[in-house]
Amino acid sequence: MKKIAAALLLVMVGASLSAQSKVREKDILGQWDLVIDVDEARDEIEEELEEEESWIARRFARGISNFALDIVESIDIRFDFREDGELKMSLNVLGEREVEYLEWFINKDGELIIEDDDSDRRRGRNNRSFHFSNDDDVWLMKDGKLQAFEKTRRGRLEIKEEVYLKKR
Repeated sequence: MKKIAAALLLVMVGASLSAQSKVREKDILGQWDLVIDVDEARDEIEEELEEEESWIARRFARGISNFALDIVESIDIRFDFREDGELKMSLNVLGEREVEYLEWFINKDGELIIEDDDSDRRRGRNNRSFHFSNDDDVWLMKDGKLQAFEKTRRGRLEIKEEVYLKKR
């Protein structure tokens, strides 16, 4: 009985160490790089293409997805979380640089929320209608990085393994 209790305790401790944790302001202030794990996305696409019956459709879809993923790999996005809920996002896409100003806050559940809905126009900054997130996206700390999650209709969090922020 003691062995079972010890094993159960060990599993619970291991699960809690790998679980996501609430975000605290002092942990996120500063600069972060957006990481999109293209290999993970490529694997998901390959799994979906295996179900396609037509070899021409598979080949065409694989070519388009590889082209799109190559472009995604060339995008450099940096986040600068500032006090008072301001977020400066710098994008470098195929040599073109752009800066957007967003707002961030931590909700009552300890989830980081990034908003971009018309806040730039209120502050008189240039908004080129770049929409970074939607109402269902939240960020939590996991393994020293800010991991993206999507809230389902039932309020559960589904991890977006391929998207996270890494501290600079």
